[in-house]
Amino acid sequence: MSLFDLDNDNTVMNIDGKDIEMKHPMCFDKEYDMWLVSRCGKVWSLKHNRLIKGNPIFRSGKERAKGNISCLSMTLYVLSNFWEDGSGSKQEYSQWNHQYVKRNIKQHKIVMDTWKPLYDNPPEGVVWEEWEIVRDLPSVYNHISKTIVIDHIDDDPTNNHLDNLRRVTSWDNQNTRKAKGI
Repeated sequence: MSLFDLDNDNTVMNIDGKDIEMKHPMCFDKEYDMWLVSRCGKVWSLKHNRLIKGNPIFRSGKERAKGNISCLSMTLYVLSNFWEDGSGSKQEYSQWNHQYVKRNIKQHKIVMDTWKPLYDNPPEGVVWEEWEIVRDLPSVYNHISKTIVIDHIDDDPTNNHLDNLRRVTSWDNQNTRKAKGI
């Protein structure tokens, strides 16, 4: 890996001979400056100077036995005041004399929230003209942001490329999964 272009917003990195545009990810509506994320779903740790992979999450023990991954999850460690709502599980690290918060986030959510923020990209099926009005109504926007899900178009939860992700209602997602027999 080598960094060869760094500006305020995006970084271009050469990983495995490919130039990949990356930027700091949005995690729970806040920029996280310890990682970089690409459109193709790669996550780079600035602290460890390497690519990091998400941990597989399974819906149940049966799914784990079958090897059916539900999604990939990553863990953030930040100072306890990082999120204003105080969310996360607090853990104290005595070696640094600071209180840190640990919080898990799905890898596909990092990619979508970073490269296609909800505010500027309405969920599938919502007309842009209507979205421009609705997105500025806090109660409606908050409700929508909590009820939509990110769907993997090819049904591969390890393929977190931006082109393979879309925001849909949980109703539409369930109907699609049932139609495909998943």
